[in-house]
Amino acid sequence: AQGGKRASGTAFVGDVSGGVSVSVKDFWQSHPAALEIRNATADKAELRAWLWSPYGEAMDMRHYDTLATGHGLEASYEDVQPGFSIAQGMARTSEMTLSLYENVPSNEQLSQLSQRPLLACTPQYLHDAGAFGTWSLPNRNSENKRWLEDQLDQAITFYQKEIEQRHWYGFWNYGDVMHAYDPVRHSWRYDIGGFAWANTELAPDMWLWYSFLRTGRADIFQMAEAMTRHTSEVDVYHLGRFAGLGSRHNVRHWGCGSKEVRISQAALKRFYYYLTTDERTGDLMREVANADDALVSTDPLRLILPKSQYPTHARVGPDWIALVGNWMTEWERTGDTRWRDKILVGVNSFANMPYGFFSGKEGAFGYDPKDGKMYQLAPEDIGNSHLASIMGGAEVAFELSKVLENPTFDKLWLQYCQLYGASKEEVKQAFGKEAKLGDLSPHYARLVAYVAKVNNDPTLAQKAWSEFLNIKRPFYGTFDWTPVATPTVLKPIDEIPYVSTNNTAQWCLNAIELLELVGDKMPEKHPLWSEKK
Repeated sequence: AQGGKRASGTAFVGDVSGGVSVSVKDFWQSHPAALEIRNATADKAELRAWLWSPYGEAMDMRHYDTLATGHGLEASYEDVQPGFSIAQGMARTSEMTLSLYENVPSNEQLSQLSQRPLLACTPQYLHDAGAFGTWSLPNRNSENKRWLEDQLDQAITFYQKEIEQRHWYGFWNYGDVMHAYDPVRHSWRYDIGGFAWANTELAPDMWLWYSFLRTGRADIFQMAEAMTRHTSEVDVYHLGRFAGLGSRHNVRHWGCGSKEVRISQAALKRFYYYLTTDERTGDLMREVANADDALVSTDPLRLILPKSQYPTHARVGPDWIALVGNWMTEWERTGDTRWRDKILVGVNSFANMPYGFFSGKEGAFGYDPKDGKMYQLAPEDIGNSHLASIMGGAEVAFELSKVLENPTFDKLWLQYCQLYGASKEEVKQAFGKEAKLGDLSPHYARLVAYVAKVNNDPTLAQKAWSEFLNIKRPFYGTFDWTPVATPTVLKPIDEIPYVSTNNTAQWCLNAIELLELVGDKMPEKHPLWSEKK
């Protein structure tokens, strides 16, 4: 504080007979916060904690641009719709600790107030209990697994460095990370439409939480906690026309025209709630239990499909599977089986369709929130949504299979994993008609691995690793950064020129899950770690 830099956020006022202190969590990270002591020489002093300092600039909630229609989706990944780029209904939780003293506390006592201790189970215990579905413990017993664990560690380290060197801080921003990097400007695309803040896109929240679960590292917990606080509050509408929905990635967290349940879903918050019993997070999860009602007024496919005979549209994912995560969470928290039954209504809807989860053109279905039923829009419809498994859908499905114990769901999910990215011939053999149902890549390797695990198929296990370690892909998971010196940049930085949070989160999640599903089938030789050697 004396140097005008980073204060921990704790202040005390009092005298030898006692006094009071206040501590604001993540104080400097959430600027412009302030602590103010007034009238300290009078009989009654004042201690004020400002979450937004009156001495800072005025809070500006406007969209980042004055154009009402954006700059062209193709050029800037922009999706601006009139009346949609609003912050009304966003929230932001802050935590303060008030302490009373009978004497003057030591600096050591005061400093501990900003470092809240938490009880934590060991990774081994959580893994043995099957908490949070499918994930692996670190394993370095071979050269190939050491390489993979090193990459997972480097990914975390790199983002920790980026948070610091790019100053991803501030009252409305802290906890989020950027979406895509621009190697030409040596900067993240902070100013270009949907390339800026990540806003849960491709589940970086889950990447951080599974990384914590398997390591128990406090620094990773702090990253995950900050992201969960942010994405469940700032990126989600809590009242107004979009209540229950979240806002997709953008320069401003609420700037995108896409308002969907994939951002607000409880599956992203469950980790923090169950590990800490944080009741604010519990309220936020309950808040989205009936988020499917909001799909009627804000159809997620309104710009793509005309209105049908059904109240709204939904895809298997990221819509229905996100809702399933909400209902699964309510069911496990309350024991109320009507939430389980609502999941089963959807499951049985798909089971009665000719192509299961693939029974919708471009993955689209009719949906009625009143009864939870999904409807095929046309009998010939067949297709998929590539977002179904990569917005947290795979993780929800892996865990749901264990808790639902429903053969119909297991059959549908296994079929989905088998046929996603399969050849047209394989699809025809299963459904009697040719169709291309997605393309495999490192993002979808866990689907192949799941089938390999369920069917005990070593050939499919090798295929899963082959897809995951495909070095012909533009990004294949090496998190080795290089320094960039001045005057190329304003100050020296480290960068990974081709990095994106989408790829980082999905690559790391697939690595963590493949190690659990088919870790014993990982190839012993591969150019990625052979070159390192």
